[in-house]
Amino acid sequence: MKKRMAVMLAMAVLCAAAGFDVQAKSSAAKGQLTGVVNINEAGVAQLTLLPGIGAKRAQSIREYVQAHPFKSVEELKAIKGIGDKGMEKLKPYLTLTGPTTAQRVKPVSVQASAMVPATLPAK
Repeated sequence: MKKRMAVMLAMAVLCAAAGFDVQAKSSAAKGQLTGVVNINEAGVAQLTLLPGIGAKRAQSIREYVQAHPFKSVEELKAIKGIGDKGMEKLKPYLTLTGPTTAQRVKPVSVQASAMVPATLPAK
């Protein structure tokens, strides 16, 4: 009976560990953003690195810049779908000068096997 309980506990731990690993990968699939994006010079691909900016919104930003380049990062709020809350998330990654240096850095993932003991405890 104790052996059966130990096996069931080990299986539960393995399932939980595997589920945690999958969830961690999906929620951080893009990785951590580092660097900045020059919003006057960046292309669509570089703009999509920014949090909350997909391909469609990035294209809207490019079209806006072609008509009249940004004089301040706050002008980004003129783009449909970017408000005060969005600006707070974006500000640390925005610049009007210099090169775009933004990139996604993938976090080190925890292996499920590292979370589970290699052997079951003896009776």
